[in-house]
Amino acid sequence: MSSAAVIRRPTLFGLGLLMVAAALVALPPPSAHAAVGEGTASPGTSESWGCGQPSTNGSYASRVGPLANSEQLGGIRADLFGRTIGEVRDSLVWWTMPMSGGYQILMHERVIPALEQVAANLAVEQANGNYYTVKPNQTYGFSPRTIGGRYHVSLHGHGIALDINTLSNPYRGDNVLITNMPDWFVAAWTDAGFCWGGDWKTIKDSQHFSWLGPAATPGFGDLPAAYPVHTSAADFTDQVLTTQTEFDFAEGAFDYLLGDGDGDGLADVFKFVPRVNGTRLEYSQTDRKHDWCAIDRDHALDVDIDGRVVLLGDYSRVGRNDLWLLDTSGANLAVEISLKPTSFEESIELTTGIPVGADDAYLLGDHNRDGFADLYVIRRDDSATVVEVFDGSDGLATQLVSVDTGLGDTRGSHFTIGDPNLDELPDLFLVTAQGSTTSVQVLSNGYESVVANHLLDVGGPFVDVLVNDYDGDGRGDLWFLDAAGTLTVRLGNTRLAGVSPTFWHTSPNWECDPGSKPYAFNGVFRDDDDNIHEANIEFIAAAGVTLGCNPPFNDEYCPLSDVTRGEMAAFLVRTFGLTGDGGKDWFGDDEESIYQDDINRLAAAGITQGCNPPTNDEYCPTGRVTRGEMAAFLVRGLGLTEAGEGDRFTDDNYSVFEEDIDRLATAGITLGCNPPANTRFCPNSMIGRDEMASFLSRTLPLVASQ
Repeated sequence: MSSAAVIRRPTLFGLGLLMVAAALVALPPPSAHAAVGEGTASPGTSESWGCGQPSTNGSYASRVGPLANSEQLGGIRADLFGRTIGEVRDSLVWWTMPMSGGYQILMHERVIPALEQVAANLAVEQANGNYYTVKPNQTYGFSPRTIGGRYHVSLHGHGIALDINTLSNPYRGDNVLITNMPDWFVAAWTDAGFCWGGDWKTIKDSQHFSWLGPAATPGFGDLPAAYPVHTSAADFTDQVLTTQTEFDFAEGAFDYLLGDGDGDGLADVFKFVPRVNGTRLEYSQTDRKHDWCAIDRDHALDVDIDGRVVLLGDYSRVGRNDLWLLDTSGANLAVEISLKPTSFEESIELTTGIPVGADDAYLLGDHNRDGFADLYVIRRDDSATVVEVFDGSDGLATQLVSVDTGLGDTRGSHFTIGDPNLDELPDLFLVTAQGSTTSVQVLSNGYESVVANHLLDVGGPFVDVLVNDYDGDGRGDLWFLDAAGTLTVRLGNTRLAGVSPTFWHTSPNWECDPGSKPYAFNGVFRDDDDNIHEANIEFIAAAGVTLGCNPPFNDEYCPLSDVTRGEMAAFLVRTFGLTGDGGKDWFGDDEESIYQDDINRLAAAGITQGCNPPTNDEYCPTGRVTRGEMAAFLVRGLGLTEAGEGDRFTDDNYSVFEEDIDRLATAGITLGCNPPANTRFCPNSMIGRDEMASFLSRTLPLVASQ
């Protein structure tokens, strides 16, 4: 152990005497963590996508501010670091901060292996002549509290975060980074598995370092065991939830699954929606009570389901679910895994030697408790059910289990994974709907014998069944999602005294934000239902002229936003079907614009000349378009020459676009801007995206006729 990182455990005489009365301790070797449910793998504690991992959500507290020892904690972080603040406090040890002159702070004993790596990294830097002074009166570790003004428990309250030199490295809600930490100092922490608050995406907290979890620290070893639970096992008769999601299960054309969508360890209801550019992963969040604002979504770009089996599991080992697609069309199973840490924009493909059977079922779970999601293949026919498990740590190359369960024909039933006896070995649940009741059989970890039977008054048929910890006590509960979209949860434990089952995952004052957009909407876009131009917006969407304004989801149009010159180029290229760019780059200011190709095509067609006459070597792609400029664009695109009687409007006499405006009116593309009189055109007003839809919907028939 390095001299820079002496570890001492607090005594019972109070924190005021801890520096004097601490005793040197040896940490026990880490062991396998407890199995809770299907798809579980390596837990993560990332606070921001800036940490190089997707963020994960933590536990709520019953109050805001300082927390007493009796405060209950729930979820994955409670499994890892303690189920009450008192248990966390009992797990603290003193750790000597490197480069501090011997200053000690309190940290959780399970983070010590990562802190030792930090100390070793900084020792190398110091030997190379680098030194950053850590100031004792500005450096802190354990702090039993919530995050400022909110109910979320701080990672300081779990003992896995610390703040260093707070005055010179301030928290900044305006996302401005202020720090005097050298890059090498920060790297000493991040290389050991910590996230630096200076890397956060939307705010900056450059004093702050927090541990990302066991998988983030090289060579950490096995995952730590879960803390003992404070409840007793129960028989799944205590119903704590029955609710409907906003999804319309009558649609029938989508895949639905139960799985954790937002990284709090709590299951949500997933809907997988095929799109022209991939698959949209929508999930109704349990921590938002499956209310009208509870739908969130991800997008797997260029990933199509195409009849493949859909699973959710943590291949990346960051505490978030990746999207697994199993191709069963060949003789052997082929697997594509779209990775959550890349926002599902990157995938890996596994070619396996696993034979495919017509009635096989598939699950993901950590059979050997190594932190990798393993693949369960359940082979079923009219005489037997055989369970095979393949190792996720080597790309499913190694078979870990092959056993006949003795259950006979189980086709039509659901399997899921849990650990009701908390022996840290995943067991197999067989769930069979029998009309208004459901049979649940539990097979021990060898999957050769039934060790428990339950008959529940929950009716099927079921779309999915899952074991997941709803009430955060550390025991798995049974979740049923039926074909009508009803979600039911039955506890596998007695209740925690004095708290509701939702205490840890929904804050006491939570309600839907009135500004949230509801999930249900008419037509293609969710934000144009009350707009007078909605019909025209829908028309140009059907014609492929607009894709939307919020890629990759593209279910919003942003009707009240002004049209930029870059967007105008895209609109017109699609409207007129332009393809050629003239073989050159026409302007010098659009290199970073996503619309560069469209701008070049527009210039090649003679529809734009530029924005800085007479040179015209710039296009101004981010500039907003006036109604007069819009008239010029459309007139050139259509080749309009007829101005009718001329001077159609009273407010364009001094506009350079007057002739274009008159031609546009003669063609019937504009009526004016002041109905019903329509004596004005408003040439200097900015053109909105909703207005633009109406202009384009009148333009498209003329394009077709030409």
